[in-house]
Amino acid sequence: MARFHIWPLAALIYGAFGISKAETAPLDAETLVRQIETQYQGNTSHGVAKMRVVTQDWTRELKLEAWGEGRDKFLVRILEPQKEAGIGTLKIGDDIWNYLPKIDRLLKVPSALMGEGWMGSHLTNDDLVKESKVDQLYSFSILFADDNTASIVAMPKPDAVVVWGKIVYTADHVNMVPHRVEYFDEDGVLMRTTTFADVRQVAGRKIPLTMRVVPTDAPGEYTEFRYESLTMDVKLSEDLFSLRSLRRR
Repeated sequence: MARFHIWPLAALIYGAFGISKAETAPLDAETLVRQIETQYQGNTSHGVAKMRVVTQDWTRELKLEAWGEGRDKFLVRILEPQKEAGIGTLKIGDDIWNYLPKIDRLLKVPSALMGEGWMGSHLTNDDLVKESKVDQLYSFSILFADDNTASIVAMPKPDAVVVWGKIVYTADHVNMVPHRVEYFDEDGVLMRTTTFADVRQVAGRKIPLTMRVVPTDAPGEYTEFRYESLTMDVKLSEDLFSLRSLRRR
């Protein structure tokens, strides 16, 4: 969520990551990217976040509660505003469902709508599915690295079905904390940028609690996720990630 990333969300968004400067092991680009893409995850996770979406025509603010289990299970529900409370999204593997409580409808997102914005944000349904699988879909190489910072380029594997033609990560590789992620289309044109801020210690990790997604073709627009609370490796009910759970009000 999300995935806020969600959600944001997504991170998010899945003990210690620190690497001593005295260590001489070479930088592992794939491991760094995997840590970035799953930074809001644990074996399980639970968080509350605010999502602010700003477009040229309107501004929307939502308070969200989200639960995750590994890479493949994710549930998010709107808490505020009241008129939208109870709307939820469930991800299991590559499948996504939305629940609309006002009309008591459960809708599976078809493949044709995977590119649509999630909850009206600048993240898509496809982002929720693919963001935690980047290390499986892309190959990585190091563009630049010094004692603290690294830039890594991700290119799609030959048979991968992906939206982005290239992704560039810039991160603090000592603490495994991302600074910026840039997304390019197949022609190498920058389409959007995600930046991270407000780094805090969470469950032995350094995690940025604020993430902002900015589309290149819409100056002034953005989606920002800000975690109010985030816990890792919490006990969750066995039936939490189910359609029945999604419909609970």
